[in-house]
Amino acid sequence: MINPTLNVGEISESFTRDKSVQILDFLDEQESIKLYDWLNGGMPEDWWFTSIVNHDGVENIQNKPDARELINIKIKGANETFLNGGWSYVFDKTQPHRPECHCVECKFIAFLKSKVMLSFLKSVTEIDIKRLRAAFSSRYLPNFFLSPHPDRKRGKIGFTYSLSKDWRPEWGGNLHFLDDDYKTVTRTVVPVFNKLTLFDVPWRDGTPHYVSHVVSDVKTKRLSVSGWFG
Repeated sequence: MINPTLNVGEISESFTRDKSVQILDFLDEQESIKLYDWLNGGMPEDWWFTSIVNHDGVENIQNKPDARELINIKIKGANETFLNGGWSYVFDKTQPHRPECHCVECKFIAFLKSKVMLSFLKSVTEIDIKRLRAAFSSRYLPNFFLSPHPDRKRGKIGFTYSLSKDWRPEWGGNLHFLDDDYKTVTRTVVPVFNKLTLFDVPWRDGTPHYVSHVVSDVKTKRLSVSGWFG
């Protein structure tokens, strides 16, 4: 499944130098298209949950037609919390499927758990990665965002595998890494189809980062699979 033409040595050098790396054309093209097609419309809509954090706490609301009004109210509250400097976010995400599920997403997550993937990560990061700690698919639509946070004690390595096609950086939805002052942007990751981003997660302090607001009326979906290895 991993693109056999990748230069693991060069990728490892980049990670060692920067404590993060962006790997273009990570998967075999057919596999990346298959996953994109599934998340972009092949998967039932009610398998998505709108995950929201605002002043009311955390909620995951299943995407059903009768929930739309409630979701819109919660999104407004999340944006108000964001503007007031509070911890908040809005994006669609998947929940764990039943153990016997063999959908395209579940097969990809099984690959992330595989010896092949763990061996690749060890080769790139030179960190003793033992397992996938968590993974989920996400979908950012207009006005969705993720406010700054550090991912403390989530794992040793964070990752996001981008499946956004023809995304433009001016549309927002960019992953920004911050210095410890939470003000200085140290690097920016633009969603690019079939790109895997790996970043070091210091266990005690984490790595501050956020996803900028997606602008209104964008028709393209910002799709990715994210999580942590440890």
